[in-house]
Amino acid sequence: MTRKPALTAEEEDAWAQLFVIAQCLPAVVDQQLRSDAGLGHYEHAVLHALYRAEGSTLAMAELSTLTAGSFSRLSHSVTRLEDRELVSRDRRGANRYVSLTRAGRMAFLDAASGHMDQIRRTVLDLIDPADVATLGDLLRPIAAGLRDRLPRG
Repeated sequence: MTRKPALTAEEEDAWAQLFVIAQCLPAVVDQQLRSDAGLGHYEHAVLHALYRAEGSTLAMAELSTLTAGSFSRLSHSVTRLEDRELVSRDRRGANRYVSLTRAGRMAFLDAASGHMDQIRRTVLDLIDPADVATLGDLLRPIAAGLRDRLPRG
């Protein structure tokens, strides 16, 4: 087996910064959403995906891809949201679908202001506005590659 060269100092620094963001950002966002809206960040991601979907309904498989979660995580989250009457579930043939309820739409919209403030405080306000598009361009292929490798079980 051929040994790959070590990371350069620049590559190590980039990886270290990304690692800190990957570890800290979900916890910071989760804390704000739980405090303000009683939702975890993944539950909020489910509501967000449904809010943006045509007819506020998505197949579980598509919802799993959009939220970058396993089927198991999604199923547990949807059950919690369904218990709170924020979503409903139904089966159409072999497919299962999740729909945003009126209460779910209101919960999502009620959480939006605080969540957007948190996004600005923790990310966007810390970089030059001219760099926001560049940040998206840099992160997009990483996000796509990670989604493709995510276990679905």
